[in-house]
Amino acid sequence: MDQTISYYERNAKEFCRTTKDADMSFNRDRFLSLLGQQNLIEDTSKNERSSIHILDAGCGSGRDAKAFLDAGYRVTAMDASAQICREAEELLEQKVFCLRFEELQFRQEFNGIWACASLLHVPYTEISDVLKLLWMALKEDGVIYASFKYGDGERTDNGRTFYNYKEGDLKELMERNRFCIEDLYVTCDVRKDRAEERWVNVLARKTG
Repeated sequence: MDQTISYYERNAKEFCRTTKDADMSFNRDRFLSLLGQQNLIEDTSKNERSSIHILDAGCGSGRDAKAFLDAGYRVTAMDASAQICREAEELLEQKVFCLRFEELQFRQEFNGIWACASLLHVPYTEISDVLKLLWMALKEDGVIYASFKYGDGERTDNGRTFYNYKEGDLKELMERNRFCIEDLYVTCDVRKDRAEERWVNVLARKTG
């Protein structure tokens, strides 16, 4: 992970610039539909927040955290790169925590965890330990979204290492770590210059 984090430290501005406008609304809407809308306020101009609390785990530019905040949700954002955190703080106008996944110590804090293109950097030998920490961070019946590059095995590109999954392997991983699959689906990359790349997405609920 150190080499991958170093990549983001060196390329924070460019990475955030090229990803902040990617349209992830399709996946966000599916995630939010599982969280439920009953506590979402209708008038965010009153500076009130929904009681629904979301952790953006590996927030990158802050693109999705901002969308959740703009919709009235409470959001805690984190990333492992200090430079990325600084970029995201400018967008979000709130604190972004510089944390690695293995440093998480939350206990039943969040209704939802959004891990968009972030867990894909966690080695196969460590991913179950990380999922256990995310499971503990979720409230009962909480929902997690995660996305990975579609494929087999690991791949290193420009200093970043990616750990790929296909549907069956991802389903088995989530269920082994006490998550019940709500939806598992494959999408194309939303960036125009990456349209040929595929992603596997999972929405899962915390089970006892």
